[in-house]
Amino acid sequence: MDQKRYEVEITFRQTIRYAVDATNRKLAEASAMDRWKHGDEKMVVGSDCCELVEIRASPVPCDDRCEKDARDAYRYLRDRELVIETLDEDQFNPTVHDAVSAEEVALHLSWKRKGEGVEGLADVPRAARALDRLCAERRVVCFTRERVRAGERGEIRLYCTPQHLALLSAALMEDEDAVAVGTAA
Repeated sequence: MDQKRYEVEITFRQTIRYAVDATNRKLAEASAMDRWKHGDEKMVVGSDCCELVEIRASPVPCDDRCEKDARDAYRYLRDRELVIETLDEDQFNPTVHDAVSAEEVALHLSWKRKGEGVEGLADVPRAARALDRLCAERRVVCFTRERVRAGERGEIRLYCTPQHLALLSAALMEDEDAVAVGTAA
């Protein structure tokens, strides 16, 4: 029997316990939540990763489909970046928001997951697979940043083309040079 490659997604629930000093329960909860959001692990007194929520395996699609997905993802990135570069009122104010996550790519391309329990959710693994393939081909670059939304923790991977990254880097360097000249005067 021939072996097939599968992507396996394991979802688990993690419990972290904090030791906090507070005048009441509500303030203690708020303090612990704030520490958790900021990744402060100084007051962590315990952590459990023992509650399995779900495990899902799906076969990796054939190479032709992966190649088509990569082309579609690349086209979306380039089109999006060209619009930003052409229409942005302040081209010289680049931000990390000019790069996109795999979730954004999946949502924009209307890639939906199929199957029991995930029907209709964005197919983030498919988008991540396509973007990682583009990274391996050096057609796309990837970097990480801290998550900034309330209640989120950890890092998120963002993607953009090398051409756009070069434009952003050049604009940032010009801004730094202007600030340095402005403070020297």
